[in-house]
Amino acid sequence: NFILMAVNDAIKEIIQPVVERSCTIACITTREIVIKDFASEPDENKMRRATHFMVQSLAGNLALVTCKEPLRQSMTSHLKKLLASQAPEDIIDHTVATIVNDYLDGACAMVEREASLRSRTTSSIAP
Repeated sequence: NFILMAVNDAIKEIIQPVVERSCTIACITTREIVIKDFASEPDENKMRRATHFMVQSLAGNLALVTCKEPLRQSMTSHLKKLLASQAPEDIIDHTVATIVNDYLDGACAMVEREASLRSRTTSSIAP
């Protein structure tokens, strides 16, 4: 139960800035690529579909890459606070490191998913 609290708190702490930055960068990058690659595309719907898919993919992948270390640090900090009075420091350090390693990929996947979902609503980048 305390593990889920710490993971949840860590995600809440880093998700907004990571997702916002990822979506912004993905939108700008996608706009530039679409302008270049779809300049002669006569089908506007084809361009829009490609744009939405691209921005969603870029935002999710960028969030995944940029959230890992901040999330690791935040999870470590939250877990150490919750376990501070439970055991000796060396045992806590080992336990926290193990828990963070076990839960980090899942937490990163949540941030990645949120960025992909949020990019759907922020991708008003049509040239």
